[in-house]
Amino acid sequence: MSVYEKNLKQVLKYMNIFFILHIPIFYYMSSFFGTEKYIALGAPIILILGNLFVEYIFKNLKLASALMGFSAISMSAIMIHLGKGMIEWHFHIFVMIGILSLFANPMTIITAALVAAIHHISFYFFLPESVFNYDATFGIVLIHAAFVVVESCACFMLSLRFKNSLSLQEKLSIEISPLVKSIDEISKNTKLTCTNLLDYTNSNSSSITEISATAEEITQMVKSTLDQIGQCVSLMKETNDSVDSSSEAIAKGEEFLGTLKVIKEKMTDLGEQSSQKLGSVEKSVNDISDKTTLINDIVFQTKLLSFNASVEAARAGESGKGFAVVAEEIGNLAETSGKASEEIGKIVEQSKDQLNHSIEDISESIKSFQNQVGEAFNLWAEINDQLQSSFSKVRENSLKQEGSLDEISAAANQQSTGVSELSEALATIDDSSNDSLAKLKELEMMTQYLEENADKLSSLNNEMKN
Repeated sequence: MSVYEKNLKQVLKYMNIFFILHIPIFYYMSSFFGTEKYIALGAPIILILGNLFVEYIFKNLKLASALMGFSAISMSAIMIHLGKGMIEWHFHIFVMIGILSLFANPMTIITAALVAAIHHISFYFFLPESVFNYDATFGIVLIHAAFVVVESCACFMLSLRFKNSLSLQEKLSIEISPLVKSIDEISKNTKLTCTNLLDYTNSNSSSITEISATAEEITQMVKSTLDQIGQCVSLMKETNDSVDSSSEAIAKGEEFLGTLKVIKEKMTDLGEQSSQKLGSVEKSVNDISDKTTLINDIVFQTKLLSFNASVEAARAGESGKGFAVVAEEIGNLAETSGKASEEIGKIVEQSKDQLNHSIEDISESIKSFQNQVGEAFNLWAEINDQLQSSFSKVRENSLKQEGSLDEISAAANQQSTGVSELSEALATIDDSSNDSLAKLKELEMMTQYLEENADKLSSLNNEMKN
């Protein structure tokens, strides 16, 4: 329902109430002036029912307001009639026309003016005592009509202006209402946003403070990490130096292995040479044994010859005594040589046995030593290979770790630089947050002021609607 229609409906309600209030007045007037009581009671009721019928049955407020012009002047005509045409009751017409301006419907004023003119002219000719309580001329009627026309024109303009004002009010209400709602919503949303932003800014400020403290702790941790990395790098360099020293030791061990190899080869050659020499000695001993056997044979032959010579000397008698003595001495010599040869043979046999045992012992010792040297050589070779492999891996890993530590150190330096930049950025953000906080407070005050104005506009809009 528009503002204009609300105004029509409201004025119609008050006019009907105003008409109802006329009933006791009309009844009193009819009693006082001795006029018709049924007119005093029935006519207003008929007019009121007619207005209500048009308003609520036809649901046409404009027609009901135009009909109200007829009803209002009819109420004035009833009052004039019940007052026996006293001139004072004519003022009721002028009052009614003025009140009808509240409808803001020019047709209501025109209807009222026409009804007033018809009433005065028709009653002047047919029921003059119901219009004037004296012998009035038609000129008096025209004078009354002129006053009605003048007031009607003024009220017509007033109602037209009032209608335009209501239309403008309706237009303003239509245009302002969404604007007021929008401003109200915007102000509420802005206020809520400001509140949230204030909370968020305060939270950010606290967070920035905590982050700054954390960044400082991170900076200290990064510095500590850099120190530890520096120590690790130093240790890795020392490890590399140790690996280099170990590599040198391994190289010396390899030289020692080479020396052992040479010694082994020399021992092998020495064993072979000793075997050869001992073989020569054994051969010489065998030759001596052979010669001893030959000497034994010679001794045996000598003994045999000595025995034969003794036999022959015995046969020769005295002449062979000298020969017998020689033969005997030769026999003794042969016997002595035989004993010496036997002793030499025993010694040779013992020497031969000892030589064989010595050769076997020396050969076994040389072989055992060669085996031990070979095993030691092989073991050292395995250890050397393992050490070389281990040290190679250690060196490789050490180099990799050193490179990784260099990268970590560089990254830590970058991180330290980043943390410093972050601290500076956080300080800048903190300053910006403080500025934003101040501006948000100003915005909150402006929003509150806007909300108050929106409430005022809303109240004004409601007043305009009512």
